[in-house]
Amino acid sequence: MRIIDEVKQLKAAGTKKTEALRAFGVCRSTYYGWLQTGMVDTKASVQRLTDGERKAVIDIKKAQPQLSHRKISGYLRWDGIWVSSSSCYRILKALNWVQPQRMREAPWKVAHYEPFRPNTIWGEDWTILTIAGLRYYLLTIIDYFSRYIVAWGIVRSVTQKEVRNLVALAYMSERIDEKDHKPMFRVDKGSPNMAHSTKRLIKDLEMMLSPARAHRPTDNSRQERWYRTVKQEEIYCYPTYPTEDIARYLLDRYIHEYNDKRPHQALWNFTPGYVHRLANNSLLLELYKEQVQIVKERRITFNRSQRTAIASASN
Repeated sequence: MRIIDEVKQLKAAGTKKTEALRAFGVCRSTYYGWLQTGMVDTKASVQRLTDGERKAVIDIKKAQPQLSHRKISGYLRWDGIWVSSSSCYRILKALNWVQPQRMREAPWKVAHYEPFRPNTIWGEDWTILTIAGLRYYLLTIIDYFSRYIVAWGIVRSVTQKEVRNLVALAYMSERIDEKDHKPMFRVDKGSPNMAHSTKRLIKDLEMMLSPARAHRPTDNSRQERWYRTVKQEEIYCYPTYPTEDIARYLLDRYIHEYNDKRPHQALWNFTPGYVHRLANNSLLLELYKEQVQIVKERRITFNRSQRTAIASASN
């Protein structure tokens, strides 16, 4: 009854009832239960915490403020004091010592290689093909901005020569020599990529070599994702390609479809070729929103006309 009277007095003085109850360490449900019955339940639990246990929780929080209620419960057990984490939380909550814990963002979720225009970052890699029962390799260079396959080739083995030829092909096909900015070249640390002649070519072309970390395929994720797509939709459809010419023909047809016909979900279902030529994500998003609005208005007009026609027929 004394707590009820003091809460009423504090509320009349302008203090919020919730803050007053928190200061007294009384739950709101308990307080309103007292108001309904008109009396205080004086029967305490036999398993209530002792004053020494409460003091131990408060002392360790004062000594190490960074500890959460769960850690405090665990540390106290080393001293033979068994207080549950929920009991620690209630003690700290009554003192307003519970602070929200902000989770740190994972480093790999921060985009360090997010280009804003085409030919800013290229990813290069190779994957295995089987032609007439023999191992071949598909080499590709993908543009990080548009997911456009800039250059590709089928080779019997991968050495620094094949990598240099592919880089030169991409460089000439995109006319990089006419542009002020040169692409960053994202590769793994395979010997063909790290060869002296490869590094020298990259330097002569005024490009920057950006090696990925070991055992980190996510460092070249868009290239790896492209290989999953081409394997599932083209390469794995055949146990083996009959000849190298047939393999080149089928892969050329698929890459052309991928670049200019196949919608890409990460590009709002535009094609990589269209995004590569448009070269502006802001314009792309505006175009997407405009098309969505046109479709909505067309659908509304059609449904209204259908409803009017049905109403006229029923009359």
